[in-house]
Amino acid sequence: MINYRLILSSFSIALCTLVLGCKNSSDLILEATSSSQNINLERAEITIPVDSLGLSVYGTDPTIYKAGNDFLLYAYNTPQHSIDVYNLTQKAFKSRIKLHREGPNQVNKVYNSYVLNPDSIYIMGKGKLYLLNQLGEVTTSYNTIFESSENTEGGYFHSPNEANFIIEHGGAAMLGFFIHYNTIGTERTEESLSNPILGRLNLKDEDLSFYPLTYSQFIQQNQGDFSELKPNFTFTANQLIYNWPIESNIYTFEYKSDKKKILGAKSDFSANAALTITGNSKYDYRNEGTWFNSIKPYPGTKFYYRTHWGSQPRTTQNGDKTDSYTKPGYIMLLSENFEVIEEIELDSDCFLEGSFATNDGIFFWAKDGMNENEMKFCVYSVNQ
Repeated sequence: MINYRLILSSFSIALCTLVLGCKNSSDLILEATSSSQNINLERAEITIPVDSLGLSVYGTDPTIYKAGNDFLLYAYNTPQHSIDVYNLTQKAFKSRIKLHREGPNQVNKVYNSYVLNPDSIYIMGKGKLYLLNQLGEVTTSYNTIFESSENTEGGYFHSPNEANFIIEHGGAAMLGFFIHYNTIGTERTEESLSNPILGRLNLKDEDLSFYPLTYSQFIQQNQGDFSELKPNFTFTANQLIYNWPIESNIYTFEYKSDKKKILGAKSDFSANAALTITGNSKYDYRNEGTWFNSIKPYPGTKFYYRTHWGSQPRTTQNGDKTDSYTKPGYIMLLSENFEVIEEIELDSDCFLEGSFATNDGIFFWAKDGMNENEMKFCVYSVNQ
């Protein structure tokens, strides 16, 4: 049974519609607040040995788990269909969790993972949430696809891009991005864009409920007329920090109070909002547009950081065609209140995607790290 924690009143909906109707889309992209802190990011390099089955670069976003004073990296090894575990603090390979492709322990897909503890690893697969032990055995699996019922046309939990999920209260529930069937198509409606996007799956009885969180005003104002509508989620103890690839705004949502905030975080180097599809037939978002990634905490500090692929023209000054591989990358360092401390361009020899952070800094896979015996990282750390 679908249980909405909050049903918006008709007055609230009418008020929201009135406000949106009076605002120009560009007015919904808020200006950034600059921080007075004087902090710089400095680059270093770190290498970690891999065994004969390890990869020099892992293609999917890794999961970071803190065990005591050590940071462990859990990365999906596609050729081996395994989760490879590295101790980032000791800079060493730790173990490999072999996944099964068939049988009772089958894991059909690895979109994302969450480590509750080393013996309770959750994997978001295709239509399933798997709970594995450290031997790769599936101890429990949960259905993540739901048919139509009261107040919804049905839908499923999804973990694309950086729409991460979390397991709360020691395994009692899973929180994650829920996409409703009526928002999958290209023609979105006012009703579909008002669907809640943060779902809660009770893992005891598999009951589904939602938090009162919808697509952004910028998306709703433009009737969802964009190439990419899937959000980025970062879960903290008290709140969800979220954003969308197509706009520079940062949003927060407190679980207990349902309080929401919108904060500006415009880039000084890139466009801060995507163009709509309609009326921009020649616009190629993945090539030309800015792609904002999730806001992530920087451990050992009160800071956050966000990366993004910058916008670029269709061709260079020499007339050469650009593509997604030629786009520049940027790091934005943020205060605990999401004020912009610094924004710098990422060195071109570092991959932007798949970044993560430990006490040692913000890690990016090095493009020249093609030595099959090691992983090589560009590491940006704060210098106060």
